[in-house]
Amino acid sequence: MTAALAISIAPEEAAAPPRERVQVLESRPGAREMLLVTEADSARASERHAVIMLAGGGGGLAVTSRDGLPSVHGPLPLSERQRLANAIGGPVVALSPPSDRPVMDRAWRLSNDHVTDMQAAVQWTKREWPRAHAWVLGLNNGALSAAVATASIDDLAGAILLSCIDEALDQPQKSERMRVLAVRHGTQGMASGACESYGRRTFVTVRDARSRAQDDVVQAPQFSGKERQQVVDVVARWILTGAAPDEIR
Repeated sequence: MTAALAISIAPEEAAAPPRERVQVLESRPGAREMLLVTEADSARASERHAVIMLAGGGGGLAVTSRDGLPSVHGPLPLSERQRLANAIGGPVVALSPPSDRPVMDRAWRLSNDHVTDMQAAVQWTKREWPRAHAWVLGLNNGALSAAVATASIDDLAGAILLSCIDEALDQPQKSERMRVLAVRHGTQGMASGACESYGRRTFVTVRDARSRAQDDVVQAPQFSGKERQQVVDVVARWILTGAAPDEIR
């Protein structure tokens, strides 16, 4: 079962015609999930790549109302999702938690039902853009979901793990052809043994004097402001070329 719903874009983000919509999927019997779809500008669209994005924390997408019109906000601001979509020439699809698990914890992110939900999002994306290589991108705790996806779902090109916890780096990839990019703050360090497996993995360190240390082992530091734009640009370049700098300053 699928249904599409157009949503409003805040005026400050509407310099160009909005290319965002909401798709609702039934991923499992009785469970629905929402996809917030940001498409590339038509002049830049090649549809060779698509990114499925997973939020940190409880995994939810924020919904606000302005002048009576609902707006949905993804893991990154619309401007950054549009920036990434335009750079790769394909869609960025933010995935919500399922209706039967509105707040996702670690146990859920490691569960078979979560894999089924992510698989449904991948399959829908591949049907909509059959020529696209599908990538999963996770922020903070969402990086664990992205890593679990590459360990469980074969039809993926790889994963982008942003500000991830060590447990995400410990997940294996289901296929040797998959590539993984990990972007972390200098305060986070690197998982034990992670630096030894450079074959299909790329590690980028963000050096920023403003970066705060980790508060605990679950929630990693957030990227923000200009730093976030730099990270988005590095992610796009890596998807397209496989190349990335060692550091972002």
